Amino acid sequence: MKLKTKYIIDKFVFFSLIFICLSIFLPPFFKSLAITFLALSTLFAFLTKTYVLKPLFDKKILLFLIFFCLHIIGVFYSSNKDSALFDLQIKLPMLILPIIFIFLPKSFLTKDKLWLYALSIIAGLIITIFYCFSFGIVRAVSNSLPLLPEIIYTKLSANFHPSYLSLFAATGLVLTYKIPLNNIFRNIKNTGLIKSILIVLISIFLIMLNSRTGFIVMVISYLWILIDMFFVSKRKVLAISTALIVSLSLFLVLNTNVLSHRYSNAINNIGQNDNIMPEQSSMSQRNFIYSNSLNLISENIVFGVGTGDVKSTFEKLYERENVHFQSYLNAHNQYLQTTIALGLVGLLILLSLFFFPMIKMIKEKEFFLLTIFLLIGFSFLFESMLERNMGTYFFALIYVLSNSYLYKED
Repeated sequence: MKLKTKYIIDKFVFFSLIFICLSIFLPPFFKSLAITFLALSTLFAFLTKTYVLKPLFDKKILLFLIFFCLHIIGVFYSSNKDSALFDLQIKLPMLILPIIFIFLPKSFLTKDKLWLYALSIIAGLIITIFYCFSFGIVRAVSNSLPLLPEIIYTKLSANFHPSYLSLFAATGLVLTYKIPLNNIFRNIKNTGLIKSILIVLISIFLIMLNSRTGFIVMVISYLWILIDMFFVSKRKVLAISTALIVSLSLFLVLNTNVLSHRYSNAINNIGQNDNIMPEQSSMSQRNFIYSNSLNLISENIVFGVGTGDVKSTFEKLYERENVHFQSYLNAHNQYLQTTIALGLVGLLILLSLFFFPMIKMIKEKEFFLLTIFLLIGFSFLFESMLERNMGTYFFALIYVLSNSYLYKED
């Protein structure tokens, strides 16, 4: 009877973790449902005495909890309490997932299990890619529209923000290259060919997303892949061949009008920044926000304006400067966003969330994790990623999985 109970509990916890990973690409309801299942399965594991309670209080996880607690404190000195409470709701995965992983039985966090969770992330990404392309093709055919405009940029990303989806795809690119498919599927041959096909598919998707941030994170991903291939795996011929193919592909992209116009506009706007009104383009709007954010920070430099007052702070700025944006009520830079809301105290904790794990990754030579953290950190420069549920959920999940990979005992 005990063996049967353990079998059921093990399956419950394991498939809850798979569901957690797949939910990266699902609406908020499913993310909440997945977290609920994982919390219940972990609770049942201890209530049934299937596992002995052995919490692991790692300082990296505690930093995550401190970061969330700062947002709670920020509610009390926010003038807009409704906005502050909504922001806390958005960031709940950053509280709940670390707590669950503190108590999660460590037998579910072995290297083999963690790679299975990574595989589920890749699977979720591939399903999402097919969904996005299929949705665009069906829309084009059913409405007799040209195909290409329906499978590019926001039309391709469907219900996702292109920058967020680009980060997920770039992370999937790194995981696909690194994942030991030979160990997971021992009876399947040509796993190298399978990985190559998946990498090409993800790369095409990243290109068609046409996100400026996505283009750069894809380049960062390939730089690590090529370095690992050449210096670590010692597959020098393959590395050189891949570098040539990637370089040629990027050259073609940058010389194709449909795909390159967003990059060209960004470069032109940067060069003409002094002569462009802020309302005229997204890049000039961002430049206006970035240039004024330091002034906003200096007004409340230590503790910030509060968790719920960032939007109203930007509204006052726009009114004062007589500019009119339809959106852009956040800093479009997570570091600036956090500093405006929580001051230098919040920024210090946010930077610590990257600094300490990355030091450990370098010591352990887990450079694929380092690359993923660099992708996230770089994306934070151009989007306030933690202001949407899909961003907080992804960051929290990748953080706890990476931490488990680094600090587990095989």
